[in-house]
Amino acid sequence: MRMISAVRHFIPITATTLIYYHLNLKEVTFHLYLVPNDCTIRKAINDEEKMSQFIRINKPPPVDSLYIGSRYIVSCSKKLEIIPKELELCYRSPGESQLFSEIYVGHMGSGIKLKIRDKKHMNLIWEALLKPGDLRPTSPMSAETHKDAPALQHFLDQHREQLVARVTSVDPLLDKLHGLVLNEEDYEAVRAEATNQGKMRKLFSLSRSWTRANKDQVYQALKETHPHLIRELHEKSSSISLGS
Repeated sequence: MRMISAVRHFIPITATTLIYYHLNLKEVTFHLYLVPNDCTIRKAINDEEKMSQFIRINKPPPVDSLYIGSRYIVSCSKKLEIIPKELELCYRSPGESQLFSEIYVGHMGSGIKLKIRDKKHMNLIWEALLKPGDLRPTSPMSAETHKDAPALQHFLDQHREQLVARVTSVDPLLDKLHGLVLNEEDYEAVRAEATNQGKMRKLFSLSRSWTRANKDQVYQALKETHPHLIRELHEKSSSISLGS
């Protein structure tokens, strides 16, 4: 598909939608993906969303075939924050970040209807009704025994030692975090350390004040600057889980 980009708009493919939610008290955040129906891409998205404690909701996928490179508009039956409102159906490798729309809902009420339309012709290509009954108050993992408790840890907490030892390009990582997780003072303090390991230790020393959203931002920056390392650590976690 990458090699024949000139004609990709004319090649229909089977696509799927993936919806995940995170319930925090009465507030709900949804992540909506429109991606090629590829099992490796679905697994990569599932793994990443699970690390952030997002839970998938099963809804039917689009019925008709769609086109790589085409753009689609996400809308809702209620006036909600949808960022971004436009998604491109593109083929990214499982190791890359996949595109999604984030939808914030202050109160579910009787439910909301999501729709995706073809931007060019505004044809309806997919819709789904999200009901309060689709949302479980807690993650299924919370009911597991204590031996599974480490799975509730954030990726950064699980792999802190490996990240300190093996992240080699710290300055590009800090540049991505500057203004998001790090203020100017913290940014300069981390950069002042003489070695990469020293910088990573200093960065993690600041994590006591991070929210889970902050940790998600650090994880995303690590995934962009050190994709092979993050993929390897994910695979190691999966093999340990299966072995137990």
